[in-house]
Amino acid sequence: MPRQTAEKQIIFPDGFKFSIDTGDGFEDVGLLSGGSTATFNYDEFDLDAGNYEDLLSYAKNPTVSLAPSAIWNWNNSVITKLMTGFAKVSNTTGGTNLEFNGNARHFTLTRANLKLTHFNGEVSKALVAGDITALDTLVNNDIVTVPKSTFAGALPWTTKIDSVVEIEGMREVHVDDKDLVSSQGNFYTDATNLYFIVATGTYADLAGAKAGLAGTEVKAYTSVDWEFTLYNAKVDAGASMNFKGVNEDGLSEYTVSFTGRPDPAQSYRLFKFFRA
Repeated sequence: MPRQTAEKQIIFPDGFKFSIDTGDGFEDVGLLSGGSTATFNYDEFDLDAGNYEDLLSYAKNPTVSLAPSAIWNWNNSVITKLMTGFAKVSNTTGGTNLEFNGNARHFTLTRANLKLTHFNGEVSKALVAGDITALDTLVNNDIVTVPKSTFAGALPWTTKIDSVVEIEGMREVHVDDKDLVSSQGNFYTDATNLYFIVATGTYADLAGAKAGLAGTEVKAYTSVDWEFTLYNAKVDAGASMNFKGVNEDGLSEYTVSFTGRPDPAQSYRLFKFFRA
């Protein structure tokens, strides 16, 4: 007896990168305890005409809800993006405090774009002395330049946070934040280069920068297997933080969920799913 069906297109679970864009680009959220669920909804209404036999059925108010599993990354800057409009980082404490963003019983929720990406291929490059081409001084920080051509076949970069480059122990920051003290020890990109951010005076000259950063491992992704993007989303009420006891399994974690609506400013875009 022949088989009743044949293999079509399947996706084996292999994780994904969850990132959020509140205006500076898609910043990597970090580790999740599990996966994520997208739910498509809309409201129905029926029009029963007096002189027409069939019901006229319509749908309105389409939404897509995205519910990632519990998040294990306790970086305050990431939490403020996930709780868009509700939370802020206190500048008076050097960014160590997370606080309520409002100054009354009401506040404005801002919207964000969310992306789940599975990269299918990568190019890893050990940064050697010859890859560094410049050392430039700003006010608070020095900038060490590495040409994008070092990473052959890498996905496109921009001045925004793209999350297509990974360096262990560092995070990607927006170009506008390159001279902030809080950005030291991290990196940013533009269309032609990758830039390491270090405190002013860390390296005496270009040769010192080459010696100091030689051997740093940079991972640049080259292709995407699948990607789900949710546009114009806001965080839902009911986000929670779970601080676990000493004998509990797992890690302390927090949960958030989002609801996206069609964006009239962008031709009513709502979601996009790409499968290579």
